[in-house]
Order: sequence, then C-alpha cells, then structure tokens
Amino acid sequence: MSDLDRARSLFSQGVELCEAGQWAAAHVCFEQALTLAPGRPSVLLNLGIARMQLGRWDEAVQPLQQSLAAQADSIDGWLALGMVLNRLGRLEDALGAYRQVLEREPGQALAWGESAGLLRELQQPQEAIAHYERALALWPEHELYRYYLSALRSEPGPQQAPREYVMKLFDQYADDFEAHLVDALQYRGHRHLIEHLPAQAPARFERVLDLGCGTGLCGPLIRARAGTLWGIDLAPGMVDKSRALGVYDHLEQAEATEFLLQCEQRWDLVLAADVLIYVGALESLFEALSAKMQPGGWLAFTAECCEALPDGPAQQRLLPSLRYAHPLGYLQATAERYGWVWRSHHEAALRLHEGQPMPALYAYVQRSAGAG
Repeated sequence: MSDLDRARSLFSQGVELCEAGQWAAAHVCFEQALTLAPGRPSVLLNLGIARMQLGRWDEAVQPLQQSLAAQADSIDGWLALGMVLNRLGRLEDALGAYRQVLEREPGQALAWGESAGLLRELQQPQEAIAHYERALALWPEHELYRYYLSALRSEPGPQQAPREYVMKLFDQYADDFEAHLVDALQYRGHRHLIEHLPAQAPARFERVLDLGCGTGLCGPLIRARAGTLWGIDLAPGMVDKSRALGVYDHLEQAEATEFLLQCEQRWDLVLAADVLIYVGALESLFEALSAKMQPGGWLAFTAECCEALPDGPAQQRLLPSLRYAHPLGYLQATAERYGWVWRSHHEAALRLHEGQPMPALYAYVQRSAGAG
C-alpha cells in the first residue's frame, strides 16, 4: 500500500472517530495522515477541527489557515476558523472569517448570528442588530439569537434567559469566576446580602437554600447560621466548585423553579444573590418559593432595577449586558401576590462596572404565616 493509500485510510478512520465523538483518537489519525500526505486540505481542515474540539485553540489556527489557503471556498473551514479566532479573543479576525462565509453563502444563518455576537462585543450595536435580524429571518427558532437581539433593543425579552446560555456561560466561567468577579470586579453582593439580614430574622435557620449557589460564595458566610445548608445551580461546573468547599450538606445541579417544584423540603431561609438577573418574569419563581417555605420563612435577594416600561404589560427589561432589570413596584407587587410580606430593601453597590460602583437592590421578604 502506498503512502497516499495509507493516508486515505487514516483519514477515513479519523472521520469515523469524529462522528463517534472520539476526538483525541481522530486527532492522531489526522496527524499521521498529514505526515504521509503533506498539505492535503481535507486533512488539514479536519485536523484543525479536531484540535478545536479538544480545546487546543492556538494549535488549531495554522492547519485551518493552511487548508483555506488551498481551498478558499470552504464554508466549513471559514466557520471553524471564525470560532477558533473568537475563542482566542481575536474578534476582528474572527469577524473577517465570518464575512468570508457570507460573501460565498449569504444564506448561512450561523455566520450571520456569530458575526452579530462579535459586533455586539465590538460595541457596534446597530450592525449587530442588523446581523441578528438576518440570522433570525433564516433561523427563526433560534432562541439565543432572539435573546441577544432583545437585549440590544432593551426589550422585555423572553421570560427567562435561555438555559443553554446560562449553563455555557457559567461552565466556561467556573475556573476563573471568583478571581474575576470578586477580585477584579470587587463583587460584594453575597457578603452584603447576608450581613444585612434584618434584625428580626432568627439567629439560626433550620434549613437554608442557596439558590444559584455558583462557586459557593454565600456558603461559608451563612454556614454558622444554618442547620442544614443546600445549594443548587444550573451549571455543573459551578456545582463542582461549591462541592470542593465542603460547607454544603447537599448540592444539586438544577434549574431553580424546577427544583423548587420537585423538592420536598420547606425552607426557613432562601438566598438568591445575582439570580433574578437571569429570570425575566418572576411569577413562577415567587410562587414556587412561597409554596416551599416555612410560615415566616425569609427570602433575601438582589436585583437590578429599572423604570417601568410605558408601552406594554411586560415588567422585565433585558439589558444590553444580557441581564434582566425589574421595576421596584413589580418586585413588590409580585412578592405580595404570592404571599410574601415586604420587610425591607435598600440600594448599595454590587460590583464595579466600567470602573464605577454598580448599584443593586437588596431586598428581604418574609412568607406570610397565613399564605396558602
């Protein structure tokens, strides 16, 4: 068998391994095939994609570029290069790659959507809006594109942030979460929320739930006042970080409202630090919380506030930051509707935003003893 035949056999084997999700083994096949048949565009393309799937982003650039030098009309090649360059923070170069796609295939929805995201990060909101509109015209069921477009327009947006977005965001963020949020952005929401629990709240709570626990910032601060401490978070990577602390009695990976509807426990205190910013319409969450609280139980939460929208029933507003803001009146009315007594609230800094303290609402409500 000639070197070329062996290269073809290795390439075919690598493709089969890719289809089976065995990227490391596929990568070996492609490297061996390239040694036997240097410069083959198809092998270079698949080698670059395998490296991308393995998280070897820097190493993926060269084979993708070499492949495109030989096959400049490869849509898959430009798409892959755009994804890699974006991940490496080379936003302008990534945008250029997606433009190469759209020059060749104007109906490519993914390229419109991904380029829209880059334009949003590059502070070109009007161009980003136009690109998201084109993407949605081609792919109307794409939930994330609709979410991003609503944020750019500061519209009410969907009832909550798409699960895919939240999970991906915080799984990618898990390793650097505390260093970035607490150290770089001087986040203090967790500490301030707990330190300012009202004086009439009990000194010790039998069952405490840390809703959206993240890496466990609230856990060590409330541990001494909790008989049993639970934490839940949508992102598995965050749950793993919380588990490593060893301060929680129970941890689960779950969506907040779904967890509350299914759990059998009744809580004396629920903490929700930076949770409502990913929930638009709050009715289902407040109803589920109320149903699973002990009479007189406490809910402490943070929120970003905005003025009520003048032109529609929706009360949430999806900000360009991809976080929801809520009018104070809506927060108070929703709490009261579902059996909560609004005990107190105040405004204080949450973290830095563009070098300046960003204010947030800190609210404390108590489940009415007569709530159904």
